[in-house]
Amino acid sequence: MLVAGFVALLLLVAPVAIAAELDDYLAEAADASYAGERAVWSSFAGETEFSVVSVEQAGSTVMVESGGSSQVVGDGKVAGVGSSGNGVALADWSSVPPADRYETTSVRSDVRLGRDAVVITVEEAGETRARFWFDEETGAALGSEVYDGQGELFRLSWMLDFDANPRRIYTVLGASAYDLVVTADAGDLPATVAGYTRVDTYRGPNDSIHAFYSDGLFSFSVFLIDGEGVTGPFVDADEMSVGSGTYRWILTASELWVQWSGSGKTYVLVGDLPPDHLETVLQELPAPDGGNFLSRIWKGIFG
Repeated sequence: MLVAGFVALLLLVAPVAIAAELDDYLAEAADASYAGERAVWSSFAGETEFSVVSVEQAGSTVMVESGGSSQVVGDGKVAGVGSSGNGVALADWSSVPPADRYETTSVRSDVRLGRDAVVITVEEAGETRARFWFDEETGAALGSEVYDGQGELFRLSWMLDFDANPRRIYTVLGASAYDLVVTADAGDLPATVAGYTRVDTYRGPNDSIHAFYSDGLFSFSVFLIDGEGVTGPFVDADEMSVGSGTYRWILTASELWVQWSGSGKTYVLVGDLPPDHLETVLQELPAPDGGNFLSRIWKGIFG
């Protein structure tokens, strides 16, 4: 790994090379093999969520267990362990490098869980956006910090223990049948949104659309469903205003969920993007209808 003096030299003469190095570390982390428990904490709009999950990764296959349920993702496939029915196989599986708006400003050594690690700090527009800890031996992500646009900590993720030898994951994906999910037209969902690129679009159940966006560092999915309505966990969800639109939102330890309706369709966004990115993304996606149902009727009668 890089020694301190060499890192300092690179910071002075080759910032572009440093950014490329972040891409290399992220790619290596995506293919690392390890197992352990991970703690995740997030804070948004005065609310906080915390969870501890078991994580096992072998190559590009990842298994996450929490609360008695398991999910496996890998090789273009997704399956629930021990659940009935088939898994899902994706016709495409794409990724993009970190966007140009990110700049790596610091690379240093550290020790986490008794293991040698490399710490990389990422800035956006002169402000710290994220910090990552990568295990030197395996390349695995040992921890991360993500900051909102005000310099406040938004999400914290740490491995609580670490084993470089995963044992259970290799046979899980091969044990299930899979329904193929094919690519689809994106409807009214744009190709780029606030610096994020639409990298894959799939056809979901009941003619719904699932579009996946990424800027190489963060990502989100948008689910487009015909018909307007508020169902499931969003019935009692909090509301927030972005621009002239009203949205319902739910915070989990690892993701933000946002729902809105407009022009006869319902949209659900699920992602790990920071709050300030979320705001700009929502303003560039199809907008919700103005006001709620009762306020629209009132306006229609009285103007």
